[in-house]
Amino acid sequence: MNTRLSKEQSLLCMLLCQALTGESSREAVLLCRQADIKKVLQAAQKHKVLPLLYEVLCERWPGEAIDAAELKWVENISRTTVRQSYHLLFLTRDLVKLLEEAGIPVLVLKGCGVAELYPVPELRKSGDVDVLIPGSCAEAAAGLLEKAGFSVKEDQHANHHLAFGSKSGIDLELHTMLAEPFQDVRINRGMEQLLSRCFDEKGYRECLGVRLPLPGEPYQALQLLLHMLQHFLRAGFGLKLLCDWVVFWNRQEVQETVPAFLKLADICQVRDFSEAVTMVCKEYLGLRKDLPMGRSRDRKLAEEFLQDVFAAEEFGKADKDRMVIVQENSLRAYIKEFHYQMKLNHPRTSPYVILWPALWLVTLVVFLRNNRKLKRGRVKDILRNAGNRSRLLQQIGVDKQGGRNRL
Repeated sequence: MNTRLSKEQSLLCMLLCQALTGESSREAVLLCRQADIKKVLQAAQKHKVLPLLYEVLCERWPGEAIDAAELKWVENISRTTVRQSYHLLFLTRDLVKLLEEAGIPVLVLKGCGVAELYPVPELRKSGDVDVLIPGSCAEAAAGLLEKAGFSVKEDQHANHHLAFGSKSGIDLELHTMLAEPFQDVRINRGMEQLLSRCFDEKGYRECLGVRLPLPGEPYQALQLLLHMLQHFLRAGFGLKLLCDWVVFWNRQEVQETVPAFLKLADICQVRDFSEAVTMVCKEYLGLRKDLPMGRSRDRKLAEEFLQDVFAAEEFGKADKDRMVIVQENSLRAYIKEFHYQMKLNHPRTSPYVILWPALWLVTLVVFLRNNRKLKRGRVKDILRNAGNRSRLLQQIGVDKQGGRNRL
């Protein structure tokens, strides 16, 4: 492991690698005697990957490194995750049935479809249900859900998916695009071009014993990548999404999917980001080294990328100074980002140039109010953090693939 990672970070990566691949590491056994195991477990919990370590800790962990109370804590969290996984599974099944019986095409994104790829599917933590439907069916689908007892969430944080709440407290999101729009119109054009193909090439797969409609393999990989990029360009993402990438591509049967996926990545202009994610997963999380996923990259870049992932934790919520990435560290870039946020928050009125001064003012007031309400860092620190992360974006090569969600 790279020396710039802490002992705890290095050990967590080794344990995840073991959990995902089944391959043990002598280095992990040695490092567990030096690292602070409590910090390792706490970090795993913050990244929502602690349940993935349960079997490793129970069966192959040196007994003296973890005490009974810590192991019981991991067990309790894992049990809760298993219960929630089945709850989400059956909610997903019922939702798909509701939409399909009404003649609405539907695809399950992430969630159960990704969990099925893990050695123990029930231990992959999921928080909500995400499905993709054609935009032309959105109004009909929303009506069906409301009749079925789902309620539209008061706060909607995106323009191309609609969030609902269930009686059980689990959120459901109806998506009409593979991801929220990016600032780069080339990515958006690519997503629009591929959307209908997703439905044309969908397939059904058994997920924990339930048959669900999923995107075809290349499209599922593309959606996982776009989801990562979307979060990376906001406040970041944690280790769980990298684990998804590992289990997806480590299956022998999907190796023939690589060329088709790379063509889709080129259409959406995201191959550079794909190469960066793949590099990190090969170096640290057990992704097979022979996966032919484009050019290899500088290992130092992999280290810096992984450091950003560790800092973000699950979805960038740990660091109060993390909100978005700007394409370059300059006043022009900050102004451009602010203007884009105005357009995101006011899609109906922003086309009218005469209204821009008023909309800028409203956007600024909302930003400052949310910043105080959510107890984020100082504006100066947020801007400095965004500038620092922009340098990483440029190194990866996706500095012109910018996409943002609302502040």
